[in-house]
Amino acid sequence: MNTVNPYKTFVKQFFLSYGCSIIDDLPSHFTIQLTSEMDEEIMNRPFYWHYMKKMNREGDPMRLTFTDTDQKQAGGIYLHAGTPKLHTLYNTAIKKGRTARLYEVIHEFTAQNRAMSPWLIVNALLHYRGKQTKDEPISIGINLIHGTMMLGMMEKIQHMDFEPTVSDYTFPMTPVISLSNAYKRMERHIETYIAQQDNQWIKESLLHLKQETQLLESFYESEDIDLDSFTKEREQIDNRYKPYIEMEVINGGMFYISQETSATWIH
Repeated sequence: MNTVNPYKTFVKQFFLSYGCSIIDDLPSHFTIQLTSEMDEEIMNRPFYWHYMKKMNREGDPMRLTFTDTDQKQAGGIYLHAGTPKLHTLYNTAIKKGRTARLYEVIHEFTAQNRAMSPWLIVNALLHYRGKQTKDEPISIGINLIHGTMMLGMMEKIQHMDFEPTVSDYTFPMTPVISLSNAYKRMERHIETYIAQQDNQWIKESLLHLKQETQLLESFYESEDIDLDSFTKEREQIDNRYKPYIEMEVINGGMFYISQETSATWIH
């Protein structure tokens, strides 16, 4: 059974947000045409771009192809939790835009001004660490009027039009829920989400931690290693196998969404 690569949405949205284009989009792979600015930002070609600027030339930005397979003959960049280019994008996203305030573009006007509901949307990475490691992107939003919370917010807004100024004949509603209170609610919601996931990896990590610790203790008891070596190795075993989950916030923002769109999401 095929599963959806969880990193596709983030990567596509990242590049589209910075003016790049998707020139090939298939189930097995997709190709991005970089802009000059994005090529200079992430492709590590400082000498090339310095030369282009000195020569007053536009330069030739590269293309990137991402795949769902690690088969080398398939070509492209295998998109998974450990992909170096994926972490480059995470760092670039953090550096270029941690916060935003955007308004849904409204083209249809009514006799009365239309109210825009405030949503706090946060994108984060859940770092699962233990015997096996993975990073899970998560996008969560909360309506600051009535407190409705949803996951998968980037998928909901990625095809919508936003501007940094409010559209004519609309007005932003004043939040009822404070940002600090909203963020605390988000944290609790994510904790509930994590608790509902399969925790088999935690059991396996704890079992492996116990086995490795017992083996190390047997070496120490038989005097094969000294106390200093035992202490250092025990610390390394804990670092490798002790399971924990950490949330890293990538970015977030206030999005003012029409009540019609908000109602569609909720219902």
